Amino acid sequence: MTNFMITRRTMVMGLAATALLPDMDFSEAVAATPKAGGTLKISHSTRIATLNVLTLSGPAEYPVIDMIYSGLTRMGPDNKPTADLAERWEGSADAKTFTFYLRKGVTFHDGSPCTADDVVATFKAILDPNRPAAARSVLNMIENIEAVDPTTVKFTLKTPFADLPISTAHANARILSKAAVEGPKEKLDTVANGTGPFKLETYDSARMVRLVKNPNYFIKGKPYLDAVEMHLFPDLAAESANFLSGAVDVMLTVQQADFERISKSTGIKAQRVPSGRFVNVTMRQDQKPWNDIRVRKALAMAVDRSTLVDIVLEGLGRPAYDNLVSPEFPFAIKTPEIKYDPAAAKKLLAEAGYPNGLKVTLVASNRPAIRGQVAIALKQMALPAGFDITVEAMPHDTYLANVWMKGSFYMGYWGMQPTEDATFNLLLTSNASYEDTAWKNAKFDKLIADARSTTDSAKRADLYAQAQQLQLDETPYIVPIYEDILTASGKGAEDWTIAPLSRYFYVENVWLNKA
Repeated sequence: MTNFMITRRTMVMGLAATALLPDMDFSEAVAATPKAGGTLKISHSTRIATLNVLTLSGPAEYPVIDMIYSGLTRMGPDNKPTADLAERWEGSADAKTFTFYLRKGVTFHDGSPCTADDVVATFKAILDPNRPAAARSVLNMIENIEAVDPTTVKFTLKTPFADLPISTAHANARILSKAAVEGPKEKLDTVANGTGPFKLETYDSARMVRLVKNPNYFIKGKPYLDAVEMHLFPDLAAESANFLSGAVDVMLTVQQADFERISKSTGIKAQRVPSGRFVNVTMRQDQKPWNDIRVRKALAMAVDRSTLVDIVLEGLGRPAYDNLVSPEFPFAIKTPEIKYDPAAAKKLLAEAGYPNGLKVTLVASNRPAIRGQVAIALKQMALPAGFDITVEAMPHDTYLANVWMKGSFYMGYWGMQPTEDATFNLLLTSNASYEDTAWKNAKFDKLIADARSTTDSAKRADLYAQAQQLQLDETPYIVPIYEDILTASGKGAEDWTIAPLSRYFYVENVWLNKA
């Protein structure tokens, strides 16, 4: 048997995280011993609209499910799969069969045992085409799932896939109880019964979600905290003020404009983590004018990306040139720079049949704020190129209900994914979980499928390079910038960590060092 966890190229982004620790002696931090007890208060600016592990996608929803639920595997801060419910796993030499060995004696929060049957039920629900499931597109190579015994699960794949232990760590593939899977689907939105370090006590999506310590968590001695509260602050200024006053212990996401001020405040530990997180401009290619590649290319040349990094990200990020795959990925290609050239863009727009320019409406949710900021900047940048853009801002809930996955021209926002396969199957393949461009390119689909099914690293590199080049050639999205992840913890909140993937938070390791 071969453990494919150790054969994959190591990503460097986990080592690139920079922590700013003002007024703290490093030797004291290392020597500190975790203390049990206390309630950690975390602020966030986007509503926790659902607790449904299979479908949720909100920035503040991910830390909640990371605390409540465990996965078969879990991604570590170094972007490698680590043990979670499965204490170990083995893969066959041809990467078509994987066996996961579960921890013994694990129970759900309601006291019922967690067994292989629950794992099988969860993955069958993910693969069920009649159920919404965000992780389906990265797990659809699974042909069969079998409970060998109560603590052993065997996966048989349709094609070889060495990265299965990474895909089983997908944030939307946390393990539900078989009873929850078979129960009313709508119940998953408000009721949570996991095996994670914290269990749900209060769920008020418009105000506060409170989690309390799971005394039966399978890692002995953890979590340290008695409780965690997630507090919603729709007003960003109020969020910053409450954090700096000490009313909350952690800001889940620090806005770029506030980062320098917050990082220099006494007792604050601010973290800046380079990441492949991006905003993107969605252009529906089954609708005019975006069905014309010349219009998409013209808009791409009408974006001053370096200026966006300066004025929107406050320098806390990097220009991107329409590649969903950032340089941190092991198979990323060197993406050519797309220069800001309004004159060339205007000429191309005229060739596409718009000699007098093009008037369009760009929709942006008000959360997170970066969507609207990029949209306003794009409006100004693209005007000399002949694009007359009206920016329509709207509340996030309205955006989700009426625009996302439906609109023809709107701002998207995505966290970094663990692999190239997960990235492309999230957005760009024809059956992607959140396919919203109607690009549907059969050649691209085949490249991704072929890359998934080979264990030869050189061949995978070539296939992913071809896929990225095809993406760049046809511009299904405008991806102008990669955003650093910014977070901060206050005095006394120890070992708060956020991963580049922004899906895993390790709150079981956090403790309060307050008098």
